[in-house]
Amino acid sequence: MKKINFCKKYGFSILKYFLFFVVFFVLSKASIYNLIFPFAFGLFFALIWCNQKIYILAPLYIFACLVSDFSLINCIGVVTNVFIAMILFGLHIKLKKPIKFGLFSFYTIIAQSGFLLAQIYFNNSILIPILTIIIGFCFMLACKEILQVFLQRGLIYKLNIVEIVCGLVVLCAFSDGLCSFNIFGFVVVKLFAVFAIFMSVYVFNISTSILLASVIGLGGLVASGSTIFIAPFVIWALIASSFKTANRFVPVISVLLVEFCLGYYINIYNDYNLIAFAPIALGSLIFLTIPNTVIQKIVDYCHIIDNNMAMKSVVNRSRENLCKRLYDLSDVFGEMDYVFRSMIKGGMTKEQVKNFLIGEVKDKVCADCAEKNMCHRMCIDETCGVFEALIVSALERGKTSLLDVPPYLTTRCSRVSNLVGAINQLCAQYRQYAGVMNNLDASRVLIAEQLSGVSKIMKNLAGEVNKNISFDNNKENVIINELSYNNIICSDAVIYEQNADVVSATIVVRKEDSSKNKITEIVSKVCKNKMIITSDNTSTKAGWNVLTLKTAPKYDVIFGTASCAKDGSKISGDCYSIIRIDNDKFLLALCDGMGSGEKAEKTSSLAIGLVENFYKAGFDNDIVLSSINKLLSLNREEIFSALDVCVVDTRQGTADFIKMGAPNSYIKHINTIDTISGGTLPLGIVQDMQPIIIKKVLNVGDMVFLFTDGITESFASDAELEDYINNMKGLNPQILAEELINISIKINKGAKDDMTIIVAKIFAIA
Repeated sequence: MKKINFCKKYGFSILKYFLFFVVFFVLSKASIYNLIFPFAFGLFFALIWCNQKIYILAPLYIFACLVSDFSLINCIGVVTNVFIAMILFGLHIKLKKPIKFGLFSFYTIIAQSGFLLAQIYFNNSILIPILTIIIGFCFMLACKEILQVFLQRGLIYKLNIVEIVCGLVVLCAFSDGLCSFNIFGFVVVKLFAVFAIFMSVYVFNISTSILLASVIGLGGLVASGSTIFIAPFVIWALIASSFKTANRFVPVISVLLVEFCLGYYINIYNDYNLIAFAPIALGSLIFLTIPNTVIQKIVDYCHIIDNNMAMKSVVNRSRENLCKRLYDLSDVFGEMDYVFRSMIKGGMTKEQVKNFLIGEVKDKVCADCAEKNMCHRMCIDETCGVFEALIVSALERGKTSLLDVPPYLTTRCSRVSNLVGAINQLCAQYRQYAGVMNNLDASRVLIAEQLSGVSKIMKNLAGEVNKNISFDNNKENVIINELSYNNIICSDAVIYEQNADVVSATIVVRKEDSSKNKITEIVSKVCKNKMIITSDNTSTKAGWNVLTLKTAPKYDVIFGTASCAKDGSKISGDCYSIIRIDNDKFLLALCDGMGSGEKAEKTSSLAIGLVENFYKAGFDNDIVLSSINKLLSLNREEIFSALDVCVVDTRQGTADFIKMGAPNSYIKHINTIDTISGGTLPLGIVQDMQPIIIKKVLNVGDMVFLFTDGITESFASDAELEDYINNMKGLNPQILAEELINISIKINKGAKDDMTIIVAKIFAIA
């Protein structure tokens, strides 16, 4: 059990550092024309930069280099290299000071001082060691880029062009080192090349296979100046790709036959025998032993971008299905709207009410009277006229009395008192019944309006998802590459157009990179639009954030507010709200409850809460205000509120003013002012009332003023208030709001009513 736990805990680390040792050993053999050996120390310092343990790397590096070349100069160079590196980096670790890459690069050069001095002293050479240091430093940069992919970011994410080039440079150097291993004609680089080519053929496309084959062959050219490997390796890639089938024996046999012909009949290697053929055969055999399931997993792992394309297709199909379902739901809510409206009964006409109550009075008072025939046959017109007059009096005044009964009926009828009492009772019952029926009908109308509103919302949503999303793969790749250049690791990016004016981008970046300003700058440049971040959410994968960016609107808004309670009142009866109802629209709402104090505050707070929720849900202006009005009018208590709403569209540069019983609002331009008037009654007085909706175009620098009647009543007239606002010189909306409150209090010598003001300023987004 302990052995199993040890393997789980340390197995990967042991394998990793063993591979580092192998690569150190191979790169220590790699050279440029067998004169310059710059590659091993470049890998050593790149691994240090990637936070690998220096106390483990140091002995591995020393041992690998000394096994490769146990000369005095090499010993001095390698040991001083490691010694200086451990001293410098150890000091930073001890002092807990991070190393910036510029300083790290300087340390890398300083660490080569022992190698440089040894070359000058023993070989009297300065050009070769300087070239070795320069080339080794450049190789360290390439190793750093590709090691960050393997050790920090992970291979699951697409490589950018710089990382691809750096990877090819490292592959070329590794192949260079393998070319030096020639055991009695058994050339190790051929074994590596044929295996790598077969794997690339089955994992990537033909162009990638030819590129890898060329780079591996280039390693031999760098090492010896000979092109002997480039042509055969490229031919292997072409043959393997041409004969690629599900049966892997076909391309393997094809390559082996071509290699045999090239070596034996064409004699491109000058000296060809069975040992020279053995590495190709062994590499092919190793490839054949790999299970198909393993190769398929590698294919799936490397083709994450293709999977993204499939996922994008699924997104569009899902949007089509969602659109259909939304339309179906819209029809359902539309039908429910029709059903509720058909349930509205409506009230009886006045004539129907009078006839109904006359019949009820006859049944209740006159049914068992001995003079019934006299009154309702011989004098029917007079009797019905008296009954009708008494009923009308009771309905209009609330009750009737004996004084309303004509004298000729009083002298003739012995049940006048009963008649008056019955009429008052029946009229009271009818009024109660009529109130219930009216409330029922109003409730049905309210529900029907909400259902109609939901139906419209469903149709609007269906319209938004009706079109397929157009993805831009080229821009996605450019964004990933550009972000990587700026040390912002991006694992994925999706660019699509919502419409002709709006482009959306969703990118996945490391959590520590998500707040960098460079992200919006790069995405804006690639999308050729000013982009803003609209959301920043934690990804399901730990350590990553999902950023959503969208084409910035033309304008934005800043706000200022000020309020004051009526003198003697602890709580203001005014309420206001400033919220973003979507990415492009702001809602400014101001409500003045009837009276002042706690009761008025509750009234206005209720109205403001309804306004916020209706608008955030996406209901139209007409439905929002009429529904709120009906809800308030259904309350048993009298709840009246003046409501002032302004919806600012920052993308279109417009404002919708919706007023119900509210005082004038103003738009202050640079030198002029617009007045927005509203003449409807406040909320809650009558049910069937439509708000006044006025649309205005806004320009940069315009200011919108909304306020309650506590402000307007402080001035002698609307014209005086308009002139005062037009002559205000400030540019800060908060200062202007406070100034207007202060001048109103000064004019009134106190706060005679609750006062609240909202000032919004429009400005252009740079």
